[in-house]
Amino acid sequence: MKPIPFNMKGTEYALTIKIATYPEGNLAIKLYQESFGQLVFWDSLTVNLSGLCPKDCGYINTRSAGKRFYAWIKRNGLGERTGQVRLEDGVEYVEYLFNAKKLKKLDPDGYTYYERRLKGELGRRYERLYQVLRRLANHIPDFCYTDYSGWRRLSDSINTPPLWIEAEDPAHHRHLTFEHRGVILRTTITDCDTDTVQSNLYRLRDDMAADLLTLYQGELPVYAPWSEERRRKSDARHDPSLAQTFKETSEVRQKAAKKKFRKRSTKS
Repeated sequence: MKPIPFNMKGTEYALTIKIATYPEGNLAIKLYQESFGQLVFWDSLTVNLSGLCPKDCGYINTRSAGKRFYAWIKRNGLGERTGQVRLEDGVEYVEYLFNAKKLKKLDPDGYTYYERRLKGELGRRYERLYQVLRRLANHIPDFCYTDYSGWRRLSDSINTPPLWIEAEDPAHHRHLTFEHRGVILRTTITDCDTDTVQSNLYRLRDDMAADLLTLYQGELPVYAPWSEERRRKSDARHDPSLAQTFKETSEVRQKAAKKKFRKRSTKS
């Protein structure tokens, strides 16, 4: 496991990442430094706030290293901001979505344990909505949201709706609320200039996400669709035809049979 350099106040530290889980099952990323052939705890990259975090997400610990961790995460491709911000005891904590492939490569055993435990405890019923919110946070200036949803809590969630997200959009002077109460799925958009309120009701969770995406469709980057030729090449690479699979299997069996025949001939 190769250490990652980290500079702070003119000193360079070679840090090793270890993946763990907090008691509730949230992602914990610990940083260690080698000393006399042993790994010694240096600091925590993440901090455990109340409630549950989505998969591969965690709040950054800024108490010791300040905001230096933000640049370090970006420089090493470890993750990106989700747009979720929490204020606890006067300290602002920013949530990051970490690169699962990199974490698994840096600490396979630790990440595998975290992933298995997470699958048994957490559910992502609103996956599409969270994807859209992260996309808006990446492309819409100053867009951020705070998640009070009941599914994120382990206790005192009896009166908390399963979905309750408050979003701020200063660029368009909007305040957005996403709720799921009983059978009602609702998005409430408030115009901060005129105090005009617009409510939209939905039958499906994916409809809520699609409607939010449509609201910002003209301001998000558009990616060119694949050509038919590129799609065929991709399908051929990832999903070989039955004839090709049968041919490859036959060739492997023939080679194995020839090898087995040669061994018998040598013994006799």
